[in-house]
Amino acid sequence: MTKIKKTFFILLVFILGSLGLLILSKAIYASFTVSVLSGALVAMGSLYAYSTMIRQRASEVEFDDSKDAIDAMDDPYDLYEDERESEIADVKVMIKEEKSRQKNEVVKNTLKNGSAWVSLYRLLPYAFLILGFLALQNNHSLVLLPYLVGLGFGIIGGYLLAREWFI
Repeated sequence: MTKIKKTFFILLVFILGSLGLLILSKAIYASFTVSVLSGALVAMGSLYAYSTMIRQRASEVEFDDSKDAIDAMDDPYDLYEDERESEIADVKVMIKEEKSRQKNEVVKNTLKNGSAWVSLYRLLPYAFLILGFLALQNNHSLVLLPYLVGLGFGIIGGYLLAREWFI
């Protein structure tokens, strides 16, 4: 119930604030309103896409509490000093193998995270942002200062709404 109350409060603040701009000019009101909606949708879509990606990844992870590799390398009392030289060489080889493995996984991780980049929850708000800007420009209603201020307010409002609903 509190989610709905907070959402209505944020929307009420936006509506009352933007109605004051209608007194100044219809172009200023249109620029501000379109940019606030665009910014809010972009922020909410991005946060929703990333939160779903993180939830999916967290459910796939298996935790292993094994510390055998660390314990084998750790020798605080120098009990195995004669074996130390071979261990250092093994550690250097192990570090090189790990670096090469990470380099190979860069592409894999990029493609794995690509689902959050290409999500419809992100693409549709960006399309709305571009089409709204073009519609305002074609109708000679674009006023840049209220548009940019509206984008800032929209991103903040979208973050607050997304934090309430998705995070």
